[in-house]
Amino acid sequence: MTAATAPGPGRLERRKARTRSAIISAASKLFHERGFEETAIQHIAELADTGVGTLYGYFDSKDEILREVLLTQRNEALEEYFASIDEKTPYIERAVAAIRTLANYLCKNRRILVAALQVGARNPRVDELQVAWLHEGFREMIEAGIQAGEFRPLPLDPTVRMLVGTTMLAMLGIATWSGEEDKPGTIAELEELVRGVLAR
Repeated sequence: MTAATAPGPGRLERRKARTRSAIISAASKLFHERGFEETAIQHIAELADTGVGTLYGYFDSKDEILREVLLTQRNEALEEYFASIDEKTPYIERAVAAIRTLANYLCKNRRILVAALQVGARNPRVDELQVAWLHEGFREMIEAGIQAGEFRPLPLDPTVRMLVGTTMLAMLGIATWSGEEDKPGTIAELEELVRGVLAR
């Protein structure tokens, strides 16, 4: 049987995928509405219309569910970013779009991301993947922009940490950015920062 004629997933696999998706969707809704700490596994199971035992068949802990919720939100943000650019988009516009997408992702998921930072202190697996994809993606883009001659030659890792870190502080309202996270001009300020730092 060739790949073209291979059967798709069977009924059991489709049902498992639906159940897993329902758990993630229910958890996302509850984490956003009630908060991570205030949401119990029982609440997630009830909203997903499944049993607690079934839920534990898919996820070992609430921390793991949080990690999957963040992965789902991350993938949606990446789709949004890639839909906004193409191969002709100048690197500076890619960088601005990336910061805008990151800022929107942080704003949309602020409540659960603050919880993820707290959970990450006791369970590094929850946020290590978040940090890895952000750092690597921005690093590759800035490196390509430097090689194309569109960006100034900057030290890659410190530049990435500064841009991503500043955006996170701003959109989560941490430290000197407290109170700025919901102001309409904050994202525009971050975009201008990107242009000022990177552009030749």
